[in-house]
Amino acid sequence: MGVIDHGPCWPDPDPDPSCCPGWADADPALRTRLGRIAARILSPLAGNQYGVCELTVRPCGKTCGGGGPLDIGVGPPFYPVLTGAGWVNCRVCSGACSCCHVCKVDLEGPAQEIVRVVVDGVQLPPEAYRIDLHRELVRVDGECWPECADLTAPVDEVGGGGFLVTYTRGLPLDEAAMHAYSTYACELLNACNGDDCCRLPERVTTITRQGVTVGFVDPMDFLDRGRTGIPEVDLWLSAVNPYGLRQRSRVLSPDRPRLRRTSWP
Repeated sequence: MGVIDHGPCWPDPDPDPSCCPGWADADPALRTRLGRIAARILSPLAGNQYGVCELTVRPCGKTCGGGGPLDIGVGPPFYPVLTGAGWVNCRVCSGACSCCHVCKVDLEGPAQEIVRVVVDGVQLPPEAYRIDLHRELVRVDGECWPECADLTAPVDEVGGGGFLVTYTRGLPLDEAAMHAYSTYACELLNACNGDDCCRLPERVTTITRQGVTVGFVDPMDFLDRGRTGIPEVDLWLSAVNPYGLRQRSRVLSPDRPRLRRTSWP
């Protein structure tokens, strides 16, 4: 049985040949390994907000367990809504549609792309839904999502009551992120090869030679502040995670149970 990789979903590093001439000639297996190591180190330092992973979830509707992420427009006759003009009263229409409500399922965002949606064993066409606010899967074909899907039903069983969504989640690495990531992977390669130009800081505080004493900053000081000691990498970390957060901020509610995520098979 293969080992499941729970690391960040980052692409392979791609250093600029002019900045890292030894990368292209290195063993491909070593490059892959160093890329995974660099991603493992930099992802938490950047707040675990980068990387696009594919997830498979089984949403649970309102009627399952006393409340969930499925919003089908059921509620009191009027409810307040904050618009650009201020607070207004919005009336709930009969059925799943109203002037303010849509039939939606809340996904763990940011959702990038829907891979497939299966309801009762039938895969819906992309024209049947859309993504709002980077996390809401909205039904737009006139139907609505199941109010109480069977979480144990086989996905491919027609009429079995199953409901499954496969989508990609996360933020892709932009040009600045790829540069910092590739730079760090290159320095790991230099350290592995014993290259004198390696810029990874060593745990040396002072060196005295011929009467001259030079002091170095302990790299543990960098790590305590969520930094690496490599200027261009730390500049990126300071820009994307200035306060040293370990993960993206989230709002949790006891009334909204988390989506059941399928991890195997």
